[in-house]
Amino acid sequence: MTDRNDGWHVGIDTGGTYTDLVGVRGSEQRISKVPSTPPDFEKGVLDSIEAAGIPVSEIGIISHGTTVATNAVITNRGSPTALLTTRGFRDVLELRRHNRGEPYDIYWDPPAPLVVRRNRFEISERLDYAGDVITPLAEEEVRLAVRTAARRGIGTFAISFLHSYVNDAHERRAAEIVAEELPGAFVSTSGALLREPPEFERTSTTVVNAYLAPVISDYLRSLETQLRQAGFAGRLYVMHSGGGLLTLESASRFPARLLTSGPAAGAKAAEGVAAVASTGAVGSVKATEVLAAAEGLDEVISLDIGGTSADIAVVRGGKASLVHEFSPQFGQPVRFPAVDLITIGAGGGSLAWVDAGRLPHVGPQSAGANPGPAACGLGGTQATLTDANLIAGRLPVDVNLAGGVHLDIEAARQAVGDFASELGLAMEEAALGIIDITNNNMARSIRVVTVERGLDPRDYTLVPFGGAGPLMAAELSDILGIRQIVIPVAPGVTSGLGCLYVDIVHDTSRAHIVALSEADRAVLQSIFDDLAEGMRETLADEGVAQDRQRLEHSIDLRYLGQVRALNIPLRDGLVPERFQNEYREAFFNEYERQFHSVAIDIPVEVAALRVRGVRVSERPHIPFGGGAPSFTPRIRRVLTGDGAVDAKVVQRASLPVGTSLGGPLVLTQEDSTTWVPPDWQAEVDKLGNLMLTRGEDR
Repeated sequence: MTDRNDGWHVGIDTGGTYTDLVGVRGSEQRISKVPSTPPDFEKGVLDSIEAAGIPVSEIGIISHGTTVATNAVITNRGSPTALLTTRGFRDVLELRRHNRGEPYDIYWDPPAPLVVRRNRFEISERLDYAGDVITPLAEEEVRLAVRTAARRGIGTFAISFLHSYVNDAHERRAAEIVAEELPGAFVSTSGALLREPPEFERTSTTVVNAYLAPVISDYLRSLETQLRQAGFAGRLYVMHSGGGLLTLESASRFPARLLTSGPAAGAKAAEGVAAVASTGAVGSVKATEVLAAAEGLDEVISLDIGGTSADIAVVRGGKASLVHEFSPQFGQPVRFPAVDLITIGAGGGSLAWVDAGRLPHVGPQSAGANPGPAACGLGGTQATLTDANLIAGRLPVDVNLAGGVHLDIEAARQAVGDFASELGLAMEEAALGIIDITNNNMARSIRVVTVERGLDPRDYTLVPFGGAGPLMAAELSDILGIRQIVIPVAPGVTSGLGCLYVDIVHDTSRAHIVALSEADRAVLQSIFDDLAEGMRETLADEGVAQDRQRLEHSIDLRYLGQVRALNIPLRDGLVPERFQNEYREAFFNEYERQFHSVAIDIPVEVAALRVRGVRVSERPHIPFGGGAPSFTPRIRRVLTGDGAVDAKVVQRASLPVGTSLGGPLVLTQEDSTTWVPPDWQAEVDKLGNLMLTRGEDR
């Protein structure tokens, strides 16, 4: 089945609280924001299409970001899994790296491994570091382990043997035995997932992949079935953590790649916003990166605040950074490329609570989609960030929000009042306190990805989105000293928009550990060629014509004796004659850029070679912008830390391009609300984006 370029191109991001949709066809655009429907998230997807008024039969492409994988891992609701591993390595998941998530908390315990010890089976087999067989595979032990696991109701298997990244013959044979003993079982082998040596990380990645496979496969199968029954005849793609798209078949085989699917969409949207806002050109983000840098918007902090969490990423040089390992929870590393971001429990539904020492907190617990904040009238009774903003006047009570939500201020007063009583505060003081705590929690997390990495947040433009992003952005920027904010036209559905900006992307790698000074150019080129050939076959299997394939080559380099490596992009896939000097110089430059110091007298080592395969998708034209020729504000009292102020309340859609207004302002729209404090100025740019600047910086 091929992509239909004449139909709607729809981006749908499913969060824990809301499902966001942006649809584009030619000069038409539609958006919708509806409540998510856990655990049946596919219903929320169909609801979002219906709310947007898009006939399912007219959709050509759906690009989908999802939190199903994340939820399954965090809530321990994946498939019961058995691990087959080399004798003596049964406890590698438990030993981890001997570090602690909370080094000063003696009562802290790490999350339990996804596979309990009784379901981790030791198999007699052994390879040496070069992949040569020391002990043959004990096939009867494999059969006994499979039968034992089957009696325990387990139908999912992860196989990770020592040194299988060099030679995975034992793993492949063990997988065959599992299929013979238990037809229909899902099997994930480390050799097929990760041809790199770290034993713990490779085993963890394999276990997470197996643990998620039935959950993701069932979800995607159900979603596709329901879409087809509704008349969908196009292509359905799934966003992965690395900022690309996978077909349903690939997503079902590599579900661990979906763990930060939704947040990655938001970061890609921030890339697009930065490029588009700075140039006025809507189209290929790649084509506008240079102009974005020239306009000063290539350095961006992406802040996606939804109902449950806040996702933070840094865009440098117009590109969101990638990491080659991330962890959904402490001690559960997944060694796949992913957008470098952090997630904290801070959103519109974050619960306010008081601890045993009578200290107030907000989050990480959340009211979620059900029962939601007290003001949403779905049964919630505990104070949340949304309730606090309603009490503070920053969320107008008479504005209908996305998904048909009507806010109940009396319910919010009751919830925030109860919280205030515990602390002996007035209700208004408690509401402002909830907002301040949330802002400081987010500021602390932004400093983690900026200040702690040698970056100054004052040099960056903040791009806030999600339902609560524009509401919190200005006061958060005051804390961090950020001078400029760009709020997209439809901030509440920007993650859905981000799904429209991505390509089909696959990654492959192979470990090759050798001192750079001793590396053989022919060997490096041979490995790159093998990886490239396999990647072209993968893309071809997914129907990508050769003229639409793009391969990106890179190499992992590190100082001799280090464990972690830096990934260095390479041009053309051809190893240059003077590669040792070029690669060493590139490594030193990247090391200095990231860590602000470099030692040129320490030997450099090659760790791995990588190839990324891309099918470049056509970027849709996003016809946002414009506005009615005039607007009529009304006045509302809004609480601030310096007292109550009279703020103008204006529908954002009524502001023509070029409008400039000074705060205090409350700008309303269906999918989000923007709070512009005193001393901040708001201006509508030529694309309809909202540019906020502080008074002293104008």
